[in-house]
Amino acid sequence: MDHLSQMLLQIFKTNTYNALQSYDLNRDGVVDLNELTHICQSQGYDFHSAQQIANTVFVQLDTDSNGYITIEDFRPQAIPHVSINKVINTKKFILNCEPSAQPENDWTFEDAIDAGAINIAATAPASKDLRAAWWEVDDQGATGACVGFSTAYGVLRWHYVTAGLLAKSQKPSEKPSARFIWMANKETDNITNYPTTFIEKSGTQTKLALNVARKYGCVTESELPMTGGLSKMSRAAFYSKAAQLRISSFHNLGRDLDKWRSWIANQGPILTRLNVDETWDNATKTNGHLAQYLPNTARGGHAVCLVGYTTTYFIVRNSWGTDWGDNGFAYASDSYAGDAFTEAYGAVL
Repeated sequence: MDHLSQMLLQIFKTNTYNALQSYDLNRDGVVDLNELTHICQSQGYDFHSAQQIANTVFVQLDTDSNGYITIEDFRPQAIPHVSINKVINTKKFILNCEPSAQPENDWTFEDAIDAGAINIAATAPASKDLRAAWWEVDDQGATGACVGFSTAYGVLRWHYVTAGLLAKSQKPSEKPSARFIWMANKETDNITNYPTTFIEKSGTQTKLALNVARKYGCVTESELPMTGGLSKMSRAAFYSKAAQLRISSFHNLGRDLDKWRSWIANQGPILTRLNVDETWDNATKTNGHLAQYLPNTARGGHAVCLVGYTTTYFIVRNSWGTDWGDNGFAYASDSYAGDAFTEAYGAVL
């Protein structure tokens, strides 16, 4: 077997998600034979040789023989249905994400289309995976900051980096502040009539977090890190800095899974919440596979992001570090997603 064939097979099998994203040249959610041939040509091979190599690789990777390479071809590796021996204590995490109030007043998926705020393709691709090497999974630890983490490190960071507003870097100056979103949410919500900023377990809402980003924007970790002192900047300078990262709107996507797929494919990640159940708690044992939601075991609200999908499941990004699930991610079946995720919001820059 040619050296390039071996290298491509190794890349796909060991770094599946980044390979699918990198080699999907026309961004339709799949890798076809023409794209693989083009990749081989870019390595200095003539068309005939490149096509032979691409054919060799394609036959081995297109396991369902549908003419495309997608995440489904790697399903045994991506979503094993067997338990593993890895254990994580999920009960240590604070669950304090409240359901968003007054959803009937929200701007909707249809409003975003009618206003021309987003462009939605008529048909979403069969699969989409937004994960990337620069977009690492964070760990909220003992804080009650799931809404801050999923909003700032999840949805907002993806938009800022994709739009070129922040770099693909782990430097504090290139990461939006989860603390800003979290604390501003607590200070400006109407959940209680008393201050809750200093109460770890007091709840926040996903919609209100996105409203903070719409009204005020967001500073970076350089101005307000998750731990340590407060900002020494003047009030005007601090909020002028935050205003540079404002979003223009956010939209309630309802409970329609087709709309969720369409939004992810065309617009980016989704901010959602669930009441954590036993299936979620056991996600590490199943390597991230979430098959059936068990409402009778639900024990508290948690905010997460949806960052991809196939025809049968959604890719979920958590904030409990890489020991949870499959390196911090999970794969929620349509059945689980429809039952577990009680709301879904998307952002528009």
